[in-house]
Amino acid sequence: MIEFGSDFHYIRDFQGLGNTLHDFYPKANYYADGRQALIHLYQTQGWKRLWMPEYFCYDVIASLKEAGLNLMFYQDWPEAHSDSETLENIQRKDRLLSTDAILRVNYYGIRKNRSPESLSVAAVVEDHTHDLIGDWPIHSSADWCIASLRKTLPIPEGGILWSPLRLPLPEAPEKSEKNEEIAAIRWEAMKLKAGYLAGENIEKETFRSGFINTEDYFDSAPVCSLDNTSQEYLESFNVKEWYGKKRDNWNLLRDIRKDGVHILLSEDTDSYPFSLILLFDFLDERNRVRRALIDKNIYPAVLWNIPAPTEGEIFQFSRGMLSIHCDGRYTSDDILQLKSVIESVL
Repeated sequence: MIEFGSDFHYIRDFQGLGNTLHDFYPKANYYADGRQALIHLYQTQGWKRLWMPEYFCYDVIASLKEAGLNLMFYQDWPEAHSDSETLENIQRKDRLLSTDAILRVNYYGIRKNRSPESLSVAAVVEDHTHDLIGDWPIHSSADWCIASLRKTLPIPEGGILWSPLRLPLPEAPEKSEKNEEIAAIRWEAMKLKAGYLAGENIEKETFRSGFINTEDYFDSAPVCSLDNTSQEYLESFNVKEWYGKKRDNWNLLRDIRKDGVHILLSEDTDSYPFSLILLFDFLDERNRVRRALIDKNIYPAVLWNIPAPTEGEIFQFSRGMLSIHCDGRYTSDDILQLKSVIESVL
């Protein structure tokens, strides 16, 4: 049985031969999720405000506000060629303070390296959730980088914080018994899903409930370390091979053509695109295609739903985009089957 998208199942492949996340970032803190990495950094650096792009996950924004972060917003979204001009303009108008920090986002892992050199006032943090080992994160010159790990790696939770400039990191977070329990439930759900996909007599709701019933935990969980099982898994997981397979799959899909829809392409051939991003001219057409794909066991995502008060290109992009996973779970034959189905419903 093949399903595309949704939560990862347990994956035994891609183990060994180095190229692990620890090899790429030997000095890093690991957290239960990515927002904890950002919260911990904010709290320990004494910043007064954090500037964030308007195009972001608003569930995470709610968690950051609940944790006490004072947020400011600037205009940026995936189709914007650069956020530098906007941020430099804010700086020129003396709106940036030495006690501020700026979060810059590598949307969908498709952006070229954005140098922070011209932003001399505030600290710069980069979010590389969608591509952990492309050219930008590897050659970043930001003060710090953060990422959520479970968005692109087959583990049930996880966040990371590192400093390209080798600045001191906050003290490593402590273990949490509650977090270990939550992670264990999600690991079990991943293993049940693997059995389900292999044709075992497992009801879908059995593993879905494990994911759904634990998801709210991350909205307000206190800062804590990544669970033990995930840490052990990452110590031998070949992230370069896993990402390389995803890029190969993405390249098989990138030439889909249809009037009224186009594919968001990468700015850099050395990046690892997060997923296939389809962009539609009209919301109704986007939603029609989404429903048709779900009927065929393909589960696309909207990243993200932007609140209606946000207007213009950012809001329109949100209403027209659809994200379809093509990561290392899938063989080339799987992806060609996926491509055929997508083309049939467009």
